[in-house]
Amino acid sequence: MRFKRINMDTVRCIVSETELIENGLQMDDFLQNDGKTEDFLRKIVSMAEEEVGFKVQGGPLSVQVAVLPEHLLALTFSERPDSNILNILQNLKSAVDSLSGIGNRLEENAQEQSAQDEDTLVEGCDKRLYILEFPNMDQIITYAKSIVLEEPVVSSVFRMQERGASNYYLLIERNGLGDKEICRVISASVEFMKDASADIHKAAYLAEHGTCVLKKDALEILQKL
Repeated sequence: MRFKRINMDTVRCIVSETELIENGLQMDDFLQNDGKTEDFLRKIVSMAEEEVGFKVQGGPLSVQVAVLPEHLLALTFSERPDSNILNILQNLKSAVDSLSGIGNRLEENAQEQSAQDEDTLVEGCDKRLYILEFPNMDQIITYAKSIVLEEPVVSSVFRMQERGASNYYLLIERNGLGDKEICRVISASVEFMKDASADIHKAAYLAEHGTCVLKKDALEILQKL
């Protein structure tokens, strides 16, 4: 597991499917809302205190779940007054459902194109498009400079004003990228981003209400800064 302290009240943990198995869990366990799952979440919070000094002050925790390629879960814990363990488990259930679809898609190298198109849209999830949320533009630039692009990547950047703060979104289109390359590009963002999704409705919302900072070739342009 990898931990990163986002701020005083927020920490992120990256968990692989292998690590879940090592802790006596399967992906399906997150669908059952049982004691094993709760114990595992509490274990992560406890480990976060040891690893990065994240200490819960007594309030309930919320969690954001970013579903990543290569069977990774990014669990972002925040101490907030409007959440509880049931909210966490409900979010995890949705994430696991998506994870199964994304993982299967990334591992299937010999699918027919028509079958790929048919499977692309599942409950608003478009696996041809990835939306990565960053706290600021500097983090996107740092991420862009940290990767080597082996193939051209169709990408753009949007800014959204939300609750008095600006959030930045990097949109990456699969657009013919191979499984290995898209996995590598998306996975490299884990250390820098706040959240990730493949939500076509969110993409449409950004296009309509956000400010387009870089319309195309965003990663290539940022690498040159």
